[in-house]
Amino acid sequence: MDFLASDAFLTIVLVVGSAIGVVLALRADIGGRIDRLEKRTKEGYQALGQRIDRLEDRTRADHQELVAEIGGVKTEIGEVKTAVSVLGAKLSAAHRWSPAIGPGGVEPPSPVPKTGVLPLDDGPED
Repeated sequence: MDFLASDAFLTIVLVVGSAIGVVLALRADIGGRIDRLEKRTKEGYQALGQRIDRLEDRTRADHQELVAEIGGVKTEIGEVKTAVSVLGAKLSAAHRWSPAIGPGGVEPPSPVPKTGVLPLDDGPED
């Protein structure tokens, strides 16, 4: 009997054929899993990129808002500095032209020599 026609050869062919079928099925299954994993990874990267874009937009908006607030505060500080400077100039001018203590000092004026009475001041009017 010829080996190619024997039962052993046919058994080997069936076993090898079955093994090849199993390998091909596993390969297809693994290929499908890899495809799904690649798709999920790509979708994950896209979602992550969108989240990063949204965070960048929010950060940019927050930054612009803070810059505007800082600008407003700087403007207010400038206005206060100007007001203080003007007030300081007015106080300085007032101090130069009208002394804070009169010629008699802090004591009341002396009595008028002929009457011995203190001069009348301009009190409140009724």
